[in-house]
Amino acid sequence: MNDLFGITVVQFETWLLVFIRVSTMLQIFPIFSSPQVPILLRLGFGMVLSFVLMHVVPMLPGTLNVYELLLSVVSQVALGAIVGFVAQLVFSGIQFAGELLDLQIGFAIANVINPQTQQSITIVGEFMLAIATLVFLGTDSHFFFIQGIAGSFNLVPLPYISLDPSVGGNVVLFFTESFLIVFKIAAPIAVALMITNIGLAFMAKVAPQMNVFVVGLPIQVGIGLIMLAVSIPLVGTVGPELFQAISTQMDTVMRGLRAQ
Repeated sequence: MNDLFGITVVQFETWLLVFIRVSTMLQIFPIFSSPQVPILLRLGFGMVLSFVLMHVVPMLPGTLNVYELLLSVVSQVALGAIVGFVAQLVFSGIQFAGELLDLQIGFAIANVINPQTQQSITIVGEFMLAIATLVFLGTDSHFFFIQGIAGSFNLVPLPYISLDPSVGGNVVLFFTESFLIVFKIAAPIAVALMITNIGLAFMAKVAPQMNVFVVGLPIQVGIGLIMLAVSIPLVGTVGPELFQAISTQMDTVMRGLRAQ
């Protein structure tokens, strides 16, 4: 049976499920989920990408009844949300590293609005996130996400998914690995500031009449900014490796979601 545009019901249902999966991922993926990217633009890009993928995605074996269609829609939303969450972990780790540095330097009291999440975060946290975003776009890592979306239909064919027990373990593992990102980025500056605090503690013992709190804050801020400037290239060095790991993590999670 054809509709007005000559598209069969099976083709329409296939496109609908593809569109739901793609649009869900785009709503959560880093960069694409930013409020600076209008919702209509995301939906339009998802719709165009869905039409393109229609030529390579295997069609449904037959029409779905209402119950099967509802279950299929829930499956696609769940898959998109899980994969999008995994892809977001790297950026969350980089932002968290910046927030820890704010606590060490003394900038934690000053907050700014993160345009991506519309939440109040610290200055260095927003700065590190901006640097990571530039590296992400500069290394064309956003194409990994688009390739991951297209490849997801080979790893997890329509219309259903299967929640393998390994999925939960993998998500927890990747969440743990995001904390390693924090140490990779924040460790050099944190160690320098710790040594600074130890030196200030010795100064307080040697010269008790000196007000360490008045002298120490400018020293901490100065050393923190110097070390931050020195450590910025570290994000450019570690970033591409982390962004490439995202595609591997997405692949691992999607294999656990493949319907048996």
